[in-house]
Formats: sequence, C-alpha cells, structure tokens
Amino acid sequence: MIFNGNDIKKLIEEEKIIDNCDKEYIGSGSCDISMSKEILKIKKTFKPIDLSNPENIENMYEKIEIKESYNFKPNEVIFVKLNEKINLPSNIVAHIRPRTSLSRLGIIINLQHINAGYEGTLNIAMYNFSPNTYKIHPGIRIGQIVFEELTDGITDDLVYGNEKTPSYQNEDGLVGSKIYDDFIGKVFRHFKGNYYFIENVSTDSETKENVIVYRPLYDRKDSMLWTRPAKMFFEEIDVDRKDNITGQKHRFELVEDLSKDYISKK
Repeated sequence: MIFNGNDIKKLIEEEKIIDNCDKEYIGSGSCDISMSKEILKIKKTFKPIDLSNPENIENMYEKIEIKESYNFKPNEVIFVKLNEKINLPSNIVAHIRPRTSLSRLGIIINLQHINAGYEGTLNIAMYNFSPNTYKIHPGIRIGQIVFEELTDGITDDLVYGNEKTPSYQNEDGLVGSKIYDDFIGKVFRHFKGNYYFIENVSTDSETKENVIVYRPLYDRKDSMLWTRPAKMFFEEIDVDRKDNITGQKHRFELVEDLSKDYISKK
C-alpha cells in the first residue's frame, strides 16, 4: 500500500519519517525532496579506474559548497546532499523518483530504494544529459519520495539498521561509494605472505577516514585484532621490493577462493 498525502502528513507528525520537510511539498501520494548547498563532484581521470582498488574510488570525489548557484554542465554527474533527513520505521520502505519538470529539461536523478529502518541524509546522483548548462540553486526541488507499507511478518534481522554492515545508516550526506564494505568477511593476503580476515570497516573519530579492522589467520602473541587506514591497507606497493615475496601490486590483495572456503567453514 502506497501512503497518500494525508497519511504522509500524519507519518511526519507522529513518526517523524522526514525531518526538515516543507509540508507544501506534499502531494497526493508523494513528498518532494530538495537539494542542499553541498555536493560531491566526480573528478575526471584520464586512465581507467580499477574497481578492485578502493583507494581509487575514494579519491574520485571533490566536495563543493554552493554559495549562490552551480553551473551544471552537459554530461556531468554530481551527488547532491538532500535538505531532508529520512527516518523510516521497520514497516515502511521508500522510493525516490525523478521530478517531471527537471526530466523534461534533460536533468534526471537516480531511482533510489530506501530500506525499512534506514535513517540518514541521502546523497542523490543528478545527471545532466542535455546539451545545455543549467544554473542550479540550493533549495531546488529535484525529486519526490513515495512511501510504501511492508506486509506483516518482517523480522528484526531484516531491518536495515540491524544488518551487520548497514553501509549508509546515519549518513550525513557527502558520502561517496562505500566500496570498502564489500570486503567485510573476506580473506586477504599480505605481500609478505600471511593471510588476514577483514572483520569490519570503521571510521576514525578524528579524521573521519575509513579504517579496516582485521585479524590474522595465524597465531600471534602481540595481538589478534588489528586496524589500518583503508588507504594504506589497499595502497599500491613496489612489486620489486625485496620483502614482497608474493610479487603482488598492493599491500593486501583479495583471495576470492580462500574467502569462500573460509566463510563456509565458519
């Protein structure tokens, strides 16, 4: 069941499913969403980006704060931080869809499914596929959000906030791809030959950088749990250095087959 506008108003008042929502944006079956003054811009690179190297992904983005307006150029993709914060209960999912007025100008946003239990301020991708440059301003309505009720019987373990690694829970906008999270629960080999298991990905409280939490798959007396900045964990190294006994290109490299075998035995 999709909630109508009156139900959305009630959910905002009683469940606080959207913070900072302008009630004038509520229609018959949706609520418009608007862009803030903060965006992420994808920096152009002249060589292929290896998606197996998360460091390359993290360096793709440039944070920009819009003072008055932003010149949105043809074929450009930006990630827009919303003004609205979404707080879904365990029985409601949401869908973000493009706004017709912008689509007819050649500006679209990504279709976004939001799981039950999600809380946070989303980034939404905007793409200008027109031949024109547009001045876009903070506060412009870029899309609409539709709310839908789940059938009865959902268990707590399926609620997004209760997942082991809810990558984008409690995000506060300006968050790029969290590709590091794909490696949680995988086995990696160090260039010196030892194997390690990634337990989780955390955030440094001071620098806000991603930190890999991992443990060795062999006995150590000093510690069986370690952390390392993600950029350093996945960084490229000299294949000819004397202690690189594996001859690999990165400090740690994924061992896919061993990951499958290890996880199946846990």
